[in-house]
Amino acid sequence: MGIEGLAPPQKLSLDRAAAASLRDAILSGALAQGARLTETRLAAQFNMSRGTVRAALQRLVAEGLVTQRPYSGWDVAALSIQDTWELSTLRASLEALAARLGAERIDAEGRRSVERAFDELRIAAEGGSADELVAADMGLHRTLVALSGNRRLGEHYDLIANQVRLYITSSTIVVKNMSTVVERHRDLIEPILNGDAVGAEVAAKAHSMRSGAEIVAFLREQDRPSKNGVTAQEVRTPL
Repeated sequence: MGIEGLAPPQKLSLDRAAAASLRDAILSGALAQGARLTETRLAAQFNMSRGTVRAALQRLVAEGLVTQRPYSGWDVAALSIQDTWELSTLRASLEALAARLGAERIDAEGRRSVERAFDELRIAAEGGSADELVAADMGLHRTLVALSGNRRLGEHYDLIANQVRLYITSSTIVVKNMSTVVERHRDLIEPILNGDAVGAEVAAKAHSMRSGAEIVAFLREQDRPSKNGVTAQEVRTPL
């Protein structure tokens, strides 16, 4: 069969298109964690029905990017201390395995792909936007997972990828010094590039657990009541 027999590409349904727009805004930080989302305002913004917007929001609930408050509305997901612990431990396990497998099988092309991803992170840290830094950070970690050569490991990582990106966004907020971000990732990739499987596994686990501990400390500080008795986690901006 030639190309004449191919069906034309399907356009995104309206709810998928709305979900994609909201997803981009959440992952870029344009919509902050904990921001309140209202169906009526989103329907007006997107020129869609509330039912279509509701379907889009439900897609994002399934991805862990939005939470639904019964009889009340929707919020952009905000990482809690429990969320952070779950993600950091799960991410540590997956990425430690990926790092060990990657170090065992790395070749010249694999080294080039890791070095390219690291260079993109370094450039973003030196002069890019916060969104570019988060994207480059996530890109490097995805490169390391792909390097493992384990398709099922990659599929499991994809299931939490958007939540991991929220986690990375929180981590870059906590770590103010961009040179620290670069050096931590240099420490992460060095044993992989050297083919040190044991060292790579240890480094990947330590990398994730350290950032998790820092985010937990940050969240605990945010949960402390201010002088007016309101915590940072209680502040919501409606949209």
